[in-house]
Amino acid sequence: MTNSWVRYRLTAELLSDTHPGSGSGGDGVDSLIARDRYGRPVIWASHVEGVLRDAARRLKGNAAARCFFGCAGGQRQHAVFTSLYTQEDPKSRIWRSTARKAFDNRAPKDDTLRAIEFVPKGTKFFGEVELPESDLPVLQRLVKEVDALGSGRASGSGRVKLSLEKIEIEPQSTDGATGRLLLLLKNRDPLCITATAMPTNLIPSFPFVPGRALLGTIADWLITEGHQDSASLLTSGCISVSDALPLPEMPASLEAVEVLPAPLSLYSEKPAGAAGEVPWWAQPVTPTQRFDVWSAQGGKNLKRPEDDLFIYRPSPDDSWRTFRPARRVRLRNGRPDPKQADVSLFAIEQIVEETPFLAELRGAPENMRRLAERLEPVLSGSRWLRVGRGGAPVEVVRLAWVNEAPKSQPQEKALLILISDLLVRDENLRWRTVLDKATLQGMLGENGQIQFGKSLQDSVMVHGFNGTSRLWRMPAAAIRRGSVFEVSGSGVGKLAERAAKGEWLGERTHEGFGRFRLDTALPGVTREQQVRSEIAPRPDDPEDTVAAETKKWFDQHKILAQMDGERKPSLSQWMDLVADLERNDARAIEQRLNPTTAGARNWKHKDAAEVLNRLKDVPLEQRAVYAQYFVRWLRVGLRANQDKEAV
Repeated sequence: MTNSWVRYRLTAELLSDTHPGSGSGGDGVDSLIARDRYGRPVIWASHVEGVLRDAARRLKGNAAARCFFGCAGGQRQHAVFTSLYTQEDPKSRIWRSTARKAFDNRAPKDDTLRAIEFVPKGTKFFGEVELPESDLPVLQRLVKEVDALGSGRASGSGRVKLSLEKIEIEPQSTDGATGRLLLLLKNRDPLCITATAMPTNLIPSFPFVPGRALLGTIADWLITEGHQDSASLLTSGCISVSDALPLPEMPASLEAVEVLPAPLSLYSEKPAGAAGEVPWWAQPVTPTQRFDVWSAQGGKNLKRPEDDLFIYRPSPDDSWRTFRPARRVRLRNGRPDPKQADVSLFAIEQIVEETPFLAELRGAPENMRRLAERLEPVLSGSRWLRVGRGGAPVEVVRLAWVNEAPKSQPQEKALLILISDLLVRDENLRWRTVLDKATLQGMLGENGQIQFGKSLQDSVMVHGFNGTSRLWRMPAAAIRRGSVFEVSGSGVGKLAERAAKGEWLGERTHEGFGRFRLDTALPGVTREQQVRSEIAPRPDDPEDTVAAETKKWFDQHKILAQMDGERKPSLSQWMDLVADLERNDARAIEQRLNPTTAGARNWKHKDAAEVLNRLKDVPLEQRAVYAQYFVRWLRVGLRANQDKEAV
């Protein structure tokens, strides 16, 4: 008997300033708040679950609450939470605190002053939770028990009002099964696909979801729901699952979109050095030129593609574009041993939330129909998949049943490009790390109808974890995705037919290994008549413009940084001006232009007055930022002049 599942929206309204925490500091702040991919505050799902777990511990007499989050080595937690996000962009607040020397002495203790960033009260955060309907009363009870989030809850910070609201889901149609199914996936939370079996203090992540991970996720969902017969279609190899490759945008048509790892022969120009005092990050973004290394002229100043570089085009009529999926590092801590005194600090690399992925499932139409019937809640968008480390929720945004892939029409000479890792053994059953012509000829089996030319290839180690047995899989060596081989001859057409039918190369092809494509020209090469930059280049920070503008001010008034005995504002007076502007004091500039005290007469200096007048022309809400950057340039000038006098 299967239990029905429901989805609820979890709303958190802050009743006081809150510090959800990020584990990092910067810009003079000891502890910054966590932020999402858009720079807005976020409360991570791990913290929400931790607070609810703490509430469950307080309900000692409630056995259902204690079992809600599962048991170590036993029952799995059913509820799946997303992080709490906000659509607002509130201006954060900085609180400063220090420790006392003694309980009866209010004097601050040395070296204990800390600056902490807080989200202001009144901010609303929204998330979602998916759980069995039978567990809903327990969640409602736990939500009522929670009255604070973030750090400093015991001292009154982070007071919050939590509420639940049911979400009605309109499922999408899953009819029309064929031999190919295209899935558009989206991770609702940051996603970590562990890229190594031996992490250090940083757990790295793949920039995509490997086919073996996606296959295991789907099979695990089916087994949990009691559909072992359908899960066996995946584990036995009757249905193959491709790598879920990231996309830079939501595509209009799943049938036309193409994405693949950047070919290893797609080299790019090394960035030229920039002279001057403006830092590299303030320089204008220039398009990246990309070449086929085998045909590029003067290839000494070229570099190979990055490991996380992909190429993409929405349709065959569009040009190829390059992009790199956004990833970030998040600091975590925990106690593997409950008796451990200090927490263990580590970091994980994650693919940012709301990244779209494209995946493909192939098999006999009858097997695909059986799988779709059992997987209907996931395919229709009513249920989530748990993917990666910690089981991040991933949803199916859209699906498309398509017929056999159209056969490409290469000439007698083409480029064979691996779009996934390739597993091949030698005659001694060892994993090959390099493919020679004889091995390729034997794999393709075209009886001399295919000749091979140049190749550019690399190897990579393949690790894995079996969630059912809870054991690591034996590592394997593979030919790296993106490897390129020149092929020619009359058998190239038959090779294109194999790619269209999904007859992939090597071993474990049902896990996404050994996929390839044929192209007459290298995809992603920059066209001379139309230079394109990478998709979504890092946008110029608004403060970059401020830095460049205030640098011009300083260049015109360098006398303010000279130590010639002339009466002019000191550095501390400039910093006092910044502090007043940060408090949005509308009279801060006017009081200095018309000083009434002897100490403020330094502002009558001609160059200082001109800078004040320029600040006066800036909108009030931006004056503090302009003043901050001007003081930074002034400080650099003062330090340089001091070094000259010391010499």
